[in-house]
Amino acid sequence: MNTSDCNGVITALEWTDGVDEPSATSMTVRSVDHLDGIDPEMIEWWFTNMDAELYFQFHPCDHKKFAWTRNKTPQTHVGATHLTYHQYGGGDKVLRSEITFMTPGDHFDESLFEKHDVGMALFAVVHMVDEDDVPETTEAGRFVHVAIKRDYGTELRSCWWLNVTPSSDKDLMSVGRLRHVHEEFGYLTGFLRSLYPGS
Repeated sequence: MNTSDCNGVITALEWTDGVDEPSATSMTVRSVDHLDGIDPEMIEWWFTNMDAELYFQFHPCDHKKFAWTRNKTPQTHVGATHLTYHQYGGGDKVLRSEITFMTPGDHFDESLFEKHDVGMALFAVVHMVDEDDVPETTEAGRFVHVAIKRDYGTELRSCWWLNVTPSSDKDLMSVGRLRHVHEEFGYLTGFLRSLYPGS
């Protein structure tokens, strides 16, 4: 994936859930969530202020562990890395990973933001970790969240570019991921406004 892929999430006339397998070693997963009463700025605030307690509220069933591990400051999540354990659908398989939030302007054309009412754009790199929380050297994938201001609140467009290996559970990577992200942002819509300063 490259900058044009990220920009395409912004400029697409319509964004829908979908799964593509461009090759035997890659998968693209797209999702859209409509967050009633939530402004894009609230999503930015959420990622900056996440802690373990809030992360478990984000998905009380699937989220099992959370910790900021590197470069977190009170002002921003950009440049920081957090550890996370997931069990999609409460299943037995534990997905251990670390997520690093990169500078959006290095991956998006920020001149598109105002034209397309983008209030928040997030770019992240994912590495799986072992049982000692040591990250693998090879990326598991990259993803973006793009929060677009709408009359009802926010249209949240998301896309994952994932690396597929012979041991990958492609159903979990696609169907499981889509179910998980929709549930996450459903939970978040239910409580974020009450947390956001000044609401």
